[in-house]
Amino acid sequence: MAPIWNRLAYDRGELLSEEHSPGVLRERRAHRYTGTVGPLNRWVDELRRATGEQVPYFDPAAAGSGAHVLVLLQDPSAEAGTRSGFVSRHNNDPTARNAYLAAERAGLSYDVSLLWNVVPWWVADPAKRGPRRTLASEAVRARPHLAHLFDVLDPVPRAVVAGRHAARAWANLVRDGVPQQMRHTAVLHCPHPSPQAFPMVDRGTSRINSELVVDAFRAAADLVRR
Repeated sequence: MAPIWNRLAYDRGELLSEEHSPGVLRERRAHRYTGTVGPLNRWVDELRRATGEQVPYFDPAAAGSGAHVLVLLQDPSAEAGTRSGFVSRHNNDPTARNAYLAAERAGLSYDVSLLWNVVPWWVADPAKRGPRRTLASEAVRARPHLAHLFDVLDPVPRAVVAGRHAARAWANLVRDGVPQQMRHTAVLHCPHPSPQAFPMVDRGTSRINSELVVDAFRAAADLVRR
């Protein structure tokens, strides 16, 4: 049996795991087309057909009061891509755990926030044959889909762009011409909450990356409350 990486989600009865909490995962799957994320997950179905990729869904437990904050990471984890099928801070992987812990410390409610990725499919998916795929090349391929997401989101949220790969993809999108819907988006940047980056010290500020993630999440939460 796989270890429980996301203890906070497990203890609260939220863990998206076939092994540890199968009932939770079944319920989440049953509600993927309802509520705020319903239209977004119908868009995911269109994206799957258009790209041939196993794109995970938005989490129906998120953004119940609206997607006021969009947290953009780089690409889905193996857990999201092949197991739970959702981009969620309730996934059983260390990145989801770190994002959950940071949001808790920052007071960024899941009810007003939504996780997504600049590349909406798992780049390292072993089921994909052919030349080796990279985050940079897949981010170029995914760019029009990221732009289209902002046509689907209503209202357009504040964005927290996490990690250098996501930041580069965002900068390229801006360089190529920001979609109308993104022109008034408040954008915050922070390190990626991966288990490799989260405990590292940021060279520019000499602060631990986890603190910088919390700061960005807190700033986003403050913007929502204004």
